[in-house]
Order: sequence, then C-alpha cells, then structure tokens
Amino acid sequence: MIAGVRVLALLLLVPLNLPRAPGQLTLRNDSWDAVQVEVRVGTSGQCDTNEVAGVRTLARDRRWVVIVNGVVCWRREAQPGSGNGQWTAWQSGVVPPGAVQEASL
Repeated sequence: MIAGVRVLALLLLVPLNLPRAPGQLTLRNDSWDAVQVEVRVGTSGQCDTNEVAGVRTLARDRRWVVIVNGVVCWRREAQPGSGNGQWTAWQSGVVPPGAVQEASL
C-alpha cells in the first residue's frame, strides 16, 4: 500500500509533455454588408512572411474562427466592396494555448 502511494506521488511530480491545445481567434464583421479578410499564421511578427491561412469574404454579422498555435495576423479591405485591392495595415497577436479571443473588423 505504501509503495503504491509512493509511485502515485512520483507520477504526480513527473511533468507531462502533452501537446498544448491551440488558441482560437474569432474575427467578426459588425460593420459592412461584406468585407474581404486575409489571415496569416506563423511564428513571425512580420506578417508578410507568415503562411497565408486564407482570404474570405465575411457578410455582416458573420465570423471567421481561426485556430492557431503562434502568431496570427489579419487585415481587411481598406474600402469594403470597392474592389480596388487596397488593404488596411496588418493587425496581429499571439493567442495563448487554450485561450479564446475575439476581434471586430
């Protein structure tokens, strides 16, 4: 019995190297009938160097849930609906593992 308790105590002290749950960033469009959004994810704060996760058109009151381990960057059309190809400056952040965050476009 005492040996079993010692083994259990040792197991509780051993750190587990389990993978950490990714974070979640939800982007939402509260302002425009429709707006294009680009998302990039990676390890760099220099958003242009990160991998493109996608470009989507979000209708009003729609959301885009981004699951991420690391840096997430996003930007939207500068003039939604104009089709002129101009984008806002990048916004970025690091979502901690297991955290859920939300950002309005």
